[in-house]
Amino acid sequence: MIRVNVFRNKTGDIYGFRLKGHADFAEEGSDIVCSAVSVLTINTINCIELFTSENFECETDEKKGGYLSLNLPDTRQGKANCDVQLLLKAMLNGLNDIEKEYGCYISINEEVH
Repeated sequence: MIRVNVFRNKTGDIYGFRLKGHADFAEEGSDIVCSAVSVLTINTINCIELFTSENFECETDEKKGGYLSLNLPDTRQGKANCDVQLLLKAMLNGLNDIEKEYGCYISINEEVH
């Protein structure tokens, strides 16, 4: 199962997320749940980098896979970028749609810090 943690600051802005695990919906290379989650999250990070000047930290596990995290230090401190928030909300909307259809393979948890 893919476990998604979405992190929000006290004003409700998303300042990061973490994905762990594998969907195991199908064999590697044919797993549509894993592919959908990967496309949404990686595209969001790429768009933040391409279209904004937001400072961020990204971490992956290149050897095992199944791990991706994003941290936005400025947003965590209450300095949210509206464009970045739109991208992250769009990503979360897509992940929630995947969870509705494939809830046995993905779990989303939101935390406020």
